[in-house]
Amino acid sequence: MKYLSTLVLFALLAMNANAQTDIADARTYAQGATVTITGIVTNGDEFGPIRYVEDSSGGLPFYTPSVGETMAPGDNVTITGEMGEFMGLIQVTNVSASSINSSGNPLPGPQDVTPNDLGADTEAEVVRINNVTFEDGGGQFTGNTTFNFTSNGETSQVFVRSGNPLVGTDIPDVPVNITGIVSQFNGDYQLLMRGASDIDGNFVQDVTQENITTTSFDVNWTSNFMSDTKISYGLTEDLELGTMDLGGLSLDHSATLSGLDPATFYWVQVTSEGANGAMASSPKRVYTTQSESSGEFQVYFNNSVDVSVADGTEAEFLLAGDIEDKLIEFIDNADSTIDCAIYNINRVRLVQALNSAVARGVAVRYIANNGTLNSALDQGMPTFPNISVNGGALMHNKIFIFDGASTDNSWVMSGSMNMTAQNIVDDFNNVVFIQDEALAKAYTWEFNEMWGSETDTPIIFNILVGDQKRNNTPHLFNINGIYVESYFSPSDNTTNAITNAMGTADDNIDFAVLTFTMNDIRDALFDADDRGVELRGLIENTSDIGSDFDVLSAAFNITDHPASGSIHHKYAIIDAMSPSSDPQVITGSHNWSASAESSNDENTLIIHNATIANLYLQEFTARWLGQIANIETVTFIPGIDLNVYPNPAVDYTFLEIDSENGFDATVQVWTSNGKIVKEQKMKIASGNNKEEIELSNLSSGSYFISIQIEDKALVRPLKVVR
Repeated sequence: MKYLSTLVLFALLAMNANAQTDIADARTYAQGATVTITGIVTNGDEFGPIRYVEDSSGGLPFYTPSVGETMAPGDNVTITGEMGEFMGLIQVTNVSASSINSSGNPLPGPQDVTPNDLGADTEAEVVRINNVTFEDGGGQFTGNTTFNFTSNGETSQVFVRSGNPLVGTDIPDVPVNITGIVSQFNGDYQLLMRGASDIDGNFVQDVTQENITTTSFDVNWTSNFMSDTKISYGLTEDLELGTMDLGGLSLDHSATLSGLDPATFYWVQVTSEGANGAMASSPKRVYTTQSESSGEFQVYFNNSVDVSVADGTEAEFLLAGDIEDKLIEFIDNADSTIDCAIYNINRVRLVQALNSAVARGVAVRYIANNGTLNSALDQGMPTFPNISVNGGALMHNKIFIFDGASTDNSWVMSGSMNMTAQNIVDDFNNVVFIQDEALAKAYTWEFNEMWGSETDTPIIFNILVGDQKRNNTPHLFNINGIYVESYFSPSDNTTNAITNAMGTADDNIDFAVLTFTMNDIRDALFDADDRGVELRGLIENTSDIGSDFDVLSAAFNITDHPASGSIHHKYAIIDAMSPSSDPQVITGSHNWSASAESSNDENTLIIHNATIANLYLQEFTARWLGQIANIETVTFIPGIDLNVYPNPAVDYTFLEIDSENGFDATVQVWTSNGKIVKEQKMKIASGNNKEEIELSNLSSGSYFISIQIEDKALVRPLKVVR
């Protein structure tokens, strides 16, 4: 009888664990117990796939991505799952049943608390803290970062995850009220804000620079209260050149700074003051005027390109050591200074070229990564000062700055190529040289921060690397009419800049990257797909911890690269086939990973130019065709000329082929992901040939059409419109 009573008791406990309960009771259940709760979802994807649910008794998060990602703030939901814990945070896991009972419900009103109230009693609930002063006020919110604050003498912290709308926005530098959801990580309680709407106070935001000339630029911003327009500026953070007061009361503000000097950096702070004395200011930021440099761009790839997609300018590729010779040519042409920040180097020739520059009076400074084999620095016996930095992460740049203070001879080299035989010869890489004094000055500022000095001698105790650095260089440059964005990691919210660029895509995004583990960029691609943007991508490392390859390749035209030589690129091409849009190239040293965003020293350029985007498209097309369609494309086949018209086409197109000799060929039309949708044989006679290709069964989109002759193929892009 005793044993029967025990069994009944266990059965009753099991029934109770599976019954509907309020959240406060559910929080007391042991890990592994099954619970069913109902409440209002209080957050969206600002925190990733986790969702917090609150009822009148308390709050509780649940983590099952396939369920959480279907739910939005204001949804009344019922979920059944197991009680669990992650880094001290009590939560429901392994959701086995769920329903959305209704949507659009008002969110629970926040409780007014103090920082000391953030704890077990308020965990997972929506709260408000008044009179908050941020320790980093005047800076910017960055992803995966905690920000300390005080309120009436008490302290706590806000955590902002990558992908949160707050990333890249200004941290208020005046007292504000903040709302958020209480969470914890390993016993440290923190507030999770969901966006700018969780900040209650006077502030300015969306500060942008436009219309950059050699002597002026515009600054635009908005305020969340009716206020006047003031702008202060100077050559230093003291803003010593004065304040312009444009008066008026508005939410939208614009001011023009004029009478400035070319290629000069100006610190700027905007201020808005309301009629009732309310005031808010932006952080002090540095902007640049346009330089008087030529603005020449030289782009090189170290493997073959496909000029069949060229729009007038053919991309240049330099095989084997030719790209190294090009770099040595720049070293030999430097007049006064060369600054190098290079992840690793085993090319003694480059060290010897730098030694020769020193011998003729050029000041050379060199930064390497600490912990990486840099054999050429040992074997080449450098005569220039060099240091190794960022032992806690990576100094991952691949930067040369030539004559950085010169108007006519200043060059910056960026891109993906390390100075190693493997990267120069075997792996797939890109480099870009830009002649611009203002950009060279920005790169020199970044170099000096890592060097710890503006002189030839590094000051070890002043060296700033990784997360020690400041966001203190201009981000927008007008380089002879081409707008270029520049970002240095980890201080400058580079991932946010990349996702913002992808957010402008209207038609196409193509990318080739070594590694892809950054969920923010993954989500930006899904958003682009929702807008109808065509996606293609090549990812080299598909088995990295946290890789997004599987989910991306299952959804889009994205593949790995098992062929010889590694895709070492870190580039994306936006709307290269849509010149009327805003064609862009994203390139540099920044892998699409959390370490590149949060701890490594990296550099990234976003170049807004149709011609340069097309150069990168030629490189991408060669890699894509070789990987997807397994076709060896060639620039030309001697004695054969191919023309495709009309293009774009509707129901048909014609191939016009001029040939010196007769032969049998295969004509194929295939999709951008390598699927052949039409194939026909064609007998080519010597002279002029014309063949109609029926397209009426094809949907609108981008295709390729090829004539294969033995193991070679002439390929042309083809667009079908309906």
